[in-house]
Amino acid sequence: MRRLMTRALVLGLALLLALPAGAEEYLVTDPPALTAAPSPAPVPSFITTPTPFADYPALGRDGFLEKPLSNNGPAFIHVDVDAGHWIYISTDLRVEIQRCIYKEPRRQRIYYFIADVRFKGGDFFRAYSKNPAKPDKDLDKPENIARQYNLVYAQNGDLFTWRIEEKRYPGLIIRNSSVVRDQTYDKATVNGPPLDELSLYPDGHMEMRSPGEFSADDYLQKGALDVLAFGPLLLKNSQLDERVLGSHFRSLEPRSAIGFKAPGHFVGILVEGRNQRSAGAGLLFVARRLLEEGCSEAFTLDGGQTAAMIFMGDIVMDPGTYSGYTKTRRQPDVIGIGVTRQTIEKPKQRTNKDQSP
Repeated sequence: MRRLMTRALVLGLALLLALPAGAEEYLVTDPPALTAAPSPAPVPSFITTPTPFADYPALGRDGFLEKPLSNNGPAFIHVDVDAGHWIYISTDLRVEIQRCIYKEPRRQRIYYFIADVRFKGGDFFRAYSKNPAKPDKDLDKPENIARQYNLVYAQNGDLFTWRIEEKRYPGLIIRNSSVVRDQTYDKATVNGPPLDELSLYPDGHMEMRSPGEFSADDYLQKGALDVLAFGPLLLKNSQLDERVLGSHFRSLEPRSAIGFKAPGHFVGILVEGRNQRSAGAGLLFVARRLLEEGCSEAFTLDGGQTAAMIFMGDIVMDPGTYSGYTKTRRQPDVIGIGVTRQTIEKPKQRTNKDQSP
């Protein structure tokens, strides 16, 4: 009997790891725990990626420009919306975004964007507020905030101002080394959002924690410039946070997250949803894609109409439609990297009609 029970347990675990994204049979674990995540595997055959870009300029061994380009500005920039490529390469920043399609038999398509971001020297991720003097007061569309700072690359943040308006815990919020709000949970939860914390540092590294692990003073003493509150954590030490399997985070929605691959090497992901061509996804889908990219740590940013990925001031995705609203949501800030005065010809935004890359 004991042998039969052991076999049943092993079989059940195997089935859990083999379930397709969005399956309704996922177990819900509460409170959060970590479970061994599958090793990164080759990209599944039901994922379509753009034709690899090949027309790069001469690059150094580290993949950056060895010196600024003499023609057409200091950085190499390539945008091909139809092909699904957005590329920026300078002497200290390299951003490559590609649009992908995930399609399993008898399932709706999911359009998603992977941003491979590498940096060195003085470049690093940080939060950029619409109103840096009062980060909790003014809102704007994320693409406008990115243009305000001439950012090369940006994603949406945590939309903590919505929780303030709704009289909910906003989380532990730090912007530009100043505490904006400090009302949060005292431990990890399964709430949506659970207010897990993403801290950004001037040496370029990020840290991801559950609420209650660090106080605001702890973060400031460690030198954190910005702390965002959203979550849940997707991956930690290459392990999957089991909250990702729960009903709170299974719905098919636009999603935004960022993952750590190596020092100076991060991966952003943006999942389209709420439009004709893309169904949206649950968080397990997001975690799996970041595992495929080789990330060991990953954090969920706000999703839905807040979700945005921006390249040189333009959103790369179709923001979809929610309650008749078809644009990105106004928000207090973005997280981004790289400042440039170079400009590009405005690419035509794709419609939400089904167009393959």
